[in-house]
Amino acid sequence: MNKRQCGLYLFLIFIIIFAFFLRLYQLDERVFHHDEAAVGYFTYKLFNDSVYSYDPSFHGPFMYIFTSNMYRLLEDSVYSSRLLPAIFGASMIFLLIPLRRYLGNTGTVIAAFFLAISPSFLYYSRFYREDIFISFFTLLALVCAVKYAEAYDRDNRPVSGSSHCSSHYSIERIFYLAIFGIAISSMAALKENAYIIMALIVLFLFMFFIRERSYLGLLDRLKRKDKGSITLILEGIFLVLAVLVVFSLFYTGHLLDLSGMKDAVYKALSHWYEMHRIQRMGGPYYYYMPLIALYELPVLVFGLLGMLYYGFKNCYEGRKKEKLLIVLLIYWIIVDIMYLIAQSYPWAGKYLPTTYIQSSTIIFLPVLVLGIIAVFYIHNRFIAFLVFWTFSNFFIYSYVQEKVPWLVLNPLLPLLLIAAAYIGEFLSGLNIRSRSGAALIIFLLISSAFFVHTSLLLNYENYTNPAEPLIQASQPPQEKFSEFLNKTFEISSQYSNQSTDIQVVDVEMETQLLWYARHYTNIHWRVDIDVKFNAPLIVVHDSDANETEADVMQRDLGRDYVRLDSAKMSWYWFKLSDITPEYVLWRKMNRPPDEYRFALFYKPKSQK
Repeated sequence: MNKRQCGLYLFLIFIIIFAFFLRLYQLDERVFHHDEAAVGYFTYKLFNDSVYSYDPSFHGPFMYIFTSNMYRLLEDSVYSSRLLPAIFGASMIFLLIPLRRYLGNTGTVIAAFFLAISPSFLYYSRFYREDIFISFFTLLALVCAVKYAEAYDRDNRPVSGSSHCSSHYSIERIFYLAIFGIAISSMAALKENAYIIMALIVLFLFMFFIRERSYLGLLDRLKRKDKGSITLILEGIFLVLAVLVVFSLFYTGHLLDLSGMKDAVYKALSHWYEMHRIQRMGGPYYYYMPLIALYELPVLVFGLLGMLYYGFKNCYEGRKKEKLLIVLLIYWIIVDIMYLIAQSYPWAGKYLPTTYIQSSTIIFLPVLVLGIIAVFYIHNRFIAFLVFWTFSNFFIYSYVQEKVPWLVLNPLLPLLLIAAAYIGEFLSGLNIRSRSGAALIIFLLISSAFFVHTSLLLNYENYTNPAEPLIQASQPPQEKFSEFLNKTFEISSQYSNQSTDIQVVDVEMETQLLWYARHYTNIHWRVDIDVKFNAPLIVVHDSDANETEADVMQRDLGRDYVRLDSAKMSWYWFKLSDITPEYVLWRKMNRPPDEYRFALFYKPKSQK
């Protein structure tokens, strides 16, 4: 090992330690997001009452099972809830080491840096949701696939001086298939977009099968009972069984409950198809592009450059790249013209495909086509898969009408690996004295500095600021909600502690309070505004109306009660005029956010 390699490995070790520090530091400082409170309460029910029932609205059992065990070790708390996401998020860097051959030494370190600091990956590593687990198991599945392919290539390498292949079989192939199966079934036990991942893997394997022309002579090989072909079939059966057994254990508790598995898959697919159909959380087709540009600038730019570089690396016809870019440009110009015609002449719209096809499909169709072309055109199998993975994920999540910021991790992960591999390769042969070389270095340094600044700002200062688009509106304001929690605990300690009566009028507060009031035994939910109120703690909705429920309550309760105004979420309706240098650098807005407000009425003991 030379000095340069030693330095890279030491830097990698430092990045790993730093990644764990970033994820564990003040992990419980931020109050629970609405979704965290929901899954936290269901985890608590499993931990406390051994009660769990699969509901696709709140995803699969994996996170509930393992976090409830974490509660047994560390007690139920915000910290113990977020601990596993933090550990899994940081541990993704370990999975880069087996990919060093494909990323390169420098590329591996850069990928580790991106994963450690990434605003998106860091934020969702400090967030009790399924998405960082999905990213971990996606990367684990990729590592297993790569290592299996390496073992397969070794086993089928031609014997020196002979036209025959080695008959050796590496037992590690079974090991990698087993871990791959566990990773896939764990994804399915986490969140329903695992079925998208499975479908894309199957599609890639099918296209790769065609690319390698493996179908030629396949029937003849099977008739001859070719050992290699039979082995592949047996391995495929083993993989399917591994996936089904682990999936069944998660969802049914039995080794192979086909009926229970069928019911779980049906509930998942039917529920999320309905959410897509009604556009429960719909958004524009470009929803994820501004997120990646704002938070992951070096990953976006060098990822795109990397796809262009690897896509045309083996191109010997000088004008192929230009022709492809011209075709894409012409396509988007035609689409733009059709939208303009439909807008200017509504009667003509019924003759145009833009009227009947979803915008994300018609605009980003070339993206999917490029991903498919990459499988057949890029010689490097690893890069071909990453390009296909990036484009297909971007196309699918732009199409699906469930636009939420945490889904950005799906196209971001392969894009990050491409960017790291490309940066590592161009740095090794870069002529810094050339204009293009100097420009790339300067841009890399500036964009990386912005990348770090954005991540630290989001994760350690603005972690509940709705001006951060990565923060969904269901995040309670830190200061107001913390004051409400502290006052609730303070007043209840003056009465019967966790047996203190609490009356909750505001039904929208249930999800958030189910977690924070999980130890309280005398909570009265959905209390009618007209009943007699005498509890030491009363929670009521507030709004912008002339006389709100909170105002009525304040008038009726009199001076025995003190009013504390709070909010359970805040948000901005973003406009183009909001995009200013102050916003890009510091998330400065020129107006206060909108809020969902509520009021706590409390009766201090001294006034009883």
